[in-house]
Amino acid sequence: MFCMGDGMSLTEISDTITEADLAALEAGLAEHTAAKGVAPIAFRPLAALRRDASGKIVAGLYGKTFWDWLYVDTLWVHPDLRGQGVGRALMAIAEEEARRRGCGGIYLWTQTFDAPGFYQKIGFQQFVIMPDFPAGHQRYGFMRRLADR
Repeated sequence: MFCMGDGMSLTEISDTITEADLAALEAGLAEHTAAKGVAPIAFRPLAALRRDASGKIVAGLYGKTFWDWLYVDTLWVHPDLRGQGVGRALMAIAEEEARRRGCGGIYLWTQTFDAPGFYQKIGFQQFVIMPDFPAGHQRYGFMRRLADR
């Protein structure tokens, strides 16, 4: 841990945080958000997993819904199953659940070495490009509004 002070306060820089300190940060942000008239953030996990006959995960999606949006954090399909519609099916299942939860849109991040073309093919629009994230690649933000909202 590294500490800096100005005589009146102390700033700590660390690669760890206690649960109590994280709770204090989150409470402060929640108070600020509430003061702006925004509902409290409430994350609800969403997972769609495909398993083989032995129970091993061969594809899956993980994300969370909050503030009437689905954020897709992870989508993975085993190389042997790629190009067979498995990823598309997982995204459709997640979209159906997002609609059931009252979401009006879906968003996610991907990189040049992942699958930006896949998301465009299934109707997502790119809303940002971050160059050199990681170095030599680009990070893309994609989103799609759900039509019935």
